[in-house]
Amino acid sequence: MRMKDKLLVNVKAVKPGDNAFEAFKKRFFTVMGDQLDMTDDQLRQIYNGMSPYIDTSIYAEMEEVLAAIRNAYHALVNWVTKEIAKASDKHGDQSYKHSGVRTLGSHKSFSKHKQPNHSVTEEKQNKDESSKQDAIQRYMNDEKSFNWFVTHVVTNYQSLPKQRIDILVFKHGGYQHLELTLFGESFIQQHGFRKAYHLHNELMKAFHTTFDDLLAKGTVLKSDQSIEELVLVPVLERFEAKIAVKVGDDDEQAESL
Repeated sequence: MRMKDKLLVNVKAVKPGDNAFEAFKKRFFTVMGDQLDMTDDQLRQIYNGMSPYIDTSIYAEMEEVLAAIRNAYHALVNWVTKEIAKASDKHGDQSYKHSGVRTLGSHKSFSKHKQPNHSVTEEKQNKDESSKQDAIQRYMNDEKSFNWFVTHVVTNYQSLPKQRIDILVFKHGGYQHLELTLFGESFIQQHGFRKAYHLHNELMKAFHTTFDDLLAKGTVLKSDQSIEELVLVPVLERFEAKIAVKVGDDDEQAESL
């Protein structure tokens, strides 16, 4: 067989779908290869999961597909960071207890303890970043966790952008009422502006976290109504109850004085 004929056979053997996947894989590694280390099989899972929902072609919607993967990656980073923080807090509490015992038995002044220098701080930051990347890779290598990631990518592609929350929330009556409570004179006098500001930040983070959790479970949020009903309302109800308990506890303490 002549070389030209061999080339023609090879071209015919490559299916159009394979060409599309190869284009997707190449673009992924160009854009996100330095952030996510994924195998061909993992990329194929994402590609196959997305394909039924692509109206035109992967070529036409490549950037939207990559945006969905990037959003899922950001959600993954948040999940991993939260888990690391929980583990660190738990370890820190134990370390604090042990160090507290030693401190009580020691007569050394705190001023004699050396403050960490810049190189030590930088080394710790590098170590933390390395630990986070290792945790992300472990997550991606776990079959169940990776399935959540793929589900998030697919549902994210079909959903409204998460930034839609920031537009809808300020128009929502429940949020407006909660905001008035948090930054009202009574709450500020009892707890201070810093506490109110902290709770408000927690509230906004909870909206975004709930959005990502729903996507990872397979819920498509393709309308303002779905975001309001499944994200805003449940989170607002939780925070209203949380604030009500806090205010109630403070009232009881005030009455007992």
